[in-house]
Amino acid sequence: MRTLIFTCLTLLYGGALAEPVPLEVDKNIKPSASKKYIRSVHLEIPTNTTDMQRIRLGIIDGMLQTKGRIWTYEGEGDGYYLARFDYRGNVVIVRIEYNEQFVQLKYEGAHGGLACTNNVEGICYKNHKGYYNYTKNLRAAILQQFPAVGE
Repeated sequence: MRTLIFTCLTLLYGGALAEPVPLEVDKNIKPSASKKYIRSVHLEIPTNTTDMQRIRLGIIDGMLQTKGRIWTYEGEGDGYYLARFDYRGNVVIVRIEYNEQFVQLKYEGAHGGLACTNNVEGICYKNHKGYYNYTKNLRAAILQQFPAVGE
């Protein structure tokens, strides 16, 4: 049943244009987690390269090197990967969008206690603290794959 739900989510959102955009947290959106939590997950990551093969490999490597449990490959489309996290009956699907400049994590769907209660264009404004903790670890692992110029 879960596979069917996530397959439907993939089909529903799979045709949408995948494009990372600069994050602007709207302070007027309520309910909302703290700006710190939202930024820790959804802030765009500079790629510091235009090599699309390197960018795609960096994302996959980040998924495999995440602190704690790894994220698994769930699918892909033009300009994005879907990553899945399973823990104690909770499931999160994140859409990892990329282009030649940025990588950005966006909320795609969830099951269990990690479902976003205020999702605005893939930016999860309100969710359980666990969502932000697990997903920020994924973002940090991907960020490590793209060192700043000069490092």
